[in-house]
Parts: sequence; structure tokens; C-alpha cells
Amino acid sequence: MIKHFLFVCSLFTVVAAFAQDKKVTVNGTLPAYTKKYNVLLSWNNGNGAEEAKLVNGKFTVTAEVSGPMMATLSLEEANPVPGKKFDMAEYRKNNLTLFLDEGTITITSKTGLNDAEVKGSAIVNDYYKYQQQTKSLTELENKIGDLYYGYGQAKNMQATNTLMEMFNLHQQLVNAEQLKFVKNNPSSPIALYMVEQALGMDMDAAKAEPMFLLLNEQLRTSAKGKELQEMIEVGKKSMVGVTAPDFSQSDADGKMISLSSFKGKYVLIDFWASWCGPCRAESPNLVKAYERFKNKNFEIFGVSLDENKDKWLKAVKDDKYSWPQAGDLKGWENAAARQFGVMGIPFNMIIDPNGVVIARNLRGEALEKKLEEILK
Repeated sequence: MIKHFLFVCSLFTVVAAFAQDKKVTVNGTLPAYTKKYNVLLSWNNGNGAEEAKLVNGKFTVTAEVSGPMMATLSLEEANPVPGKKFDMAEYRKNNLTLFLDEGTITITSKTGLNDAEVKGSAIVNDYYKYQQQTKSLTELENKIGDLYYGYGQAKNMQATNTLMEMFNLHQQLVNAEQLKFVKNNPSSPIALYMVEQALGMDMDAAKAEPMFLLLNEQLRTSAKGKELQEMIEVGKKSMVGVTAPDFSQSDADGKMISLSSFKGKYVLIDFWASWCGPCRAESPNLVKAYERFKNKNFEIFGVSLDENKDKWLKAVKDDKYSWPQAGDLKGWENAAARQFGVMGIPFNMIIDPNGVVIARNLRGEALEKKLEEILK
């Protein structure tokens, strides 16, 4: 999905749902390619994987999984050309997301893996049906992502800001489809996955909790359900309307800076890193907003998830950040990031003069419009 690939840098976590392993067999029939390919089945964000050869357009992959779960099936060249550039169109054609469940799953396509028909258990079939029903949304997401990447390469910030707004509207449509599925299937393991997607890497508890409460008791009290509930509780710390808990981080000179030291001002807490492409792409928007509003009781508090101090400070200089910056050089283990459950960056919150969260994860024109509204 483009929100993972283009718009955020992310930390993936593994959430297991069940205890006993179940055997899954995936049989596939694809076109007979001239190149030699291997078929990779991966799950738990790549922490589980099995591979098989594609022979005369056919393959069989067997795996043992802890229960119904999301997975990715990928075609990978057996003898790739050294230095070959990444091709997004080829990547999409050679990848398929599916739900795994005990038993046999059949994959059939006369074109590419991404267009394959998927048949298996009721759970497998239900997810395939959902994919077909929301196919137009997936295609729209891919198109927005392609345009965003292209305009980003051309450094056309006006276009990328507009596309970001389009993406956010698109996500509202996706969320509506997910909510509908959960309402209609409160006992399905797929519904648990939908809640996880709604929570997302920006820990959107306001979106995820209502969906979570629709699940039946068995799913809510499963291992995965309990972990999701814990993650939702962490997400509430950055939810609009709550008082943000205080934290302190040291600046480049070792001086501690606390969130409470900005009390009485509107503060944008910005979690970022020098190695995060989407963060750096957002830099011109932040610089523009800061120059416009810094004399109107507004401050930015940058929190870096860097581990290398030199690279952190170079990015601050290169991107012309002139606001307070802090970080503990622990990467994803940054104490403040863990406190707020930050799973992807850029991640931000606007805090009002009383320390209450009034907005979260705004970028580009959306951020500037919000600042115009509150800093009249």
C-alpha cells in the first residue's frame, strides 16, 4: 500500500493471534513465463516465509501458521540482473495479498499474480471477495501514489500537497468499507485485521476503538485482540481532546527540553528522522509554516528518531530547521516515540496552550490551514 511505501517510514510489529500452528498449502497456476521465478509466501511482516519454484506456470507452497492471518505471495526472479532498478508496475503485477487459513488455497491467473482468483476456506474466500469489492479503491490508491512520487521527484510541493489531501479523503473511503465489513462480520479474523489497519502506524485510536468494540468477545480476548487493545490505549495518548503527557529529550548539546516548557504556546510536536524520505519531503512545508506563524505564539518541537548524531544535525542544517530539536539517539526505541506509540514517521500533533491535543498528523496545506484557523 502506498501509505506504507511512499508516505511514511514505518516500524513493523508482529502480532500473533492463536497458539497452535495449522498447515496451509497454496497451489498456484500462472502463465508460463520465459524467465525463471521463485514464489515467496510471507506472513507476520516477513518474519514467517516459505519459498517454492515456479515450474511450467505451477507451484506449491506449504507453511505452518498460528491461525488465520494476512500474507503476501510474491514472484521473485531466480536470476535477477545485477543493479536492476525497482519497477513499481512490475512489483504490483508480481504481488498478491491474501488471507491464510488451514487447508488448501488455490491461486489461478492467466495474466499476473495480482489478478489471480483465490479459493479456499470461508475466511480465505471472504477476504478475496472484499478485495474484489474494493478493487477500484486499491487502483485509485496506486494512482495517487504514482502521481505523488512523480511530483515529489519534480519537487512540486503544491501538487504533492493536493495529492496528500486526496489520499486522506481516499483513506476515509477505505475506512468506511472496513467499518462496514466489521459490522457485518464481527466474529471473522479478517475483522480483527481491519481494526489493526484502522489503527494504522499513526495509532489512530479514535478510528480503531469503535471498530474494536464491534468485535465479538472471542476476538477481543484473543492474544491479538488483547495486544490491539493495548495499542489502542497507547494511541489514546495522542488522541484529539486529551492532555498530552509530558516528556523530556536532550538537544544536540545535552540540554534537556520538556514539552511542558512550551506551556502557554501552540506546539507542533514533530517526530521525524534524517533517513526518512517522507519526513524530508515535508520539510519545505514545515519551514514555510514556521516562518509564517513563529511570532504568533507558535512553536515546533522536533523529536528525532535518528541514531547517528552527525546525520541528524546535517539534516537539520540542510533542511533549514530553526526550531528546537531533541532526540535520545535510540532510533525506534526513542522514549517519547514509544510513549505515544509512534509506529511510522512523519508523525505530529498540535498541542494547545493548555497542553491539549487539538490535531494530529496534518501535513502540507492541511497543516497550514489548521494553523491559520487557530492562530488568527
